[in-house]
Amino acid sequence: MRPEEILKAELDDLVFEGRNKSYGAYYLRKRYLRHLTIGLIVGTAVFMLGFSMPYILKLFKKPAPPVVEKKIKITELSEPPPIDKNTPPPPPPDLPPPPKTVKFTPPIIKPDEEVREEDVPPPIEELKTVETGPASDNVEYDFSAVQQATVVEEEVKPQIFTYVEQMPEFPGGQAELMKYLQKNIRYPPAARENGIEGRVVLQFVVDENGNISDIVPLREIGGGTTEEAIRVVKSMPPWKPGRQNGQPVKVYFKLPITFKLGAE
Repeated sequence: MRPEEILKAELDDLVFEGRNKSYGAYYLRKRYLRHLTIGLIVGTAVFMLGFSMPYILKLFKKPAPPVVEKKIKITELSEPPPIDKNTPPPPPPDLPPPPKTVKFTPPIIKPDEEVREEDVPPPIEELKTVETGPASDNVEYDFSAVQQATVVEEEVKPQIFTYVEQMPEFPGGQAELMKYLQKNIRYPPAARENGIEGRVVLQFVVDENGNISDIVPLREIGGGTTEEAIRVVKSMPPWKPGRQNGQPVKVYFKLPITFKLGAE
């Protein structure tokens, strides 16, 4: 670049002296101020548009109908006319006539009038001997038709308790009960062949004398185990009965019996 052109040249011309100005960087640096000005104008315009958007929407929004105030009409009441003291009061309403009363006339007693004999009451001794009903020999009284009321008392069944103060007990206690079951239970062949094991639960009633009744199976496992358990329970000796308030009573008792292979 010639010396006289240096003073008139711009910074971009000095930087790209002897370089490829068609590469693109020279063009961008050359038009930088123009691009900066355009961006600033566009940014300012967008900011102003966003700031004034509520006002613009308000202009296009349909105006709300005006609020009409309801006028309340007040009616003034006039004063009542003055009362004239000389005006007579209104007549009373028509009332029904009072009921007629019958005047009681007292009887006239004549002291000199004699009392007739038939009006004199008989003495008390004669009244004792007079029969109260008409005497007749043809009247017969049949008392066979009179039925005597009989009181039928309903038989009250004794209550069967579920829990009492002293529960029923096998003779000798729990240990003797286990020995009795192990000694008397025979494993059913059907249950042994099918490998059935488990627990059978029976419920029965122990009465006031310790006897067992009303045996009901609550849990069964099959294979004849329920029948075997019932057979053994029926063969038990009398139990020690349960007691409530010191008195023997009937009590429900649940007995679990376990069947396990290998145990006789």
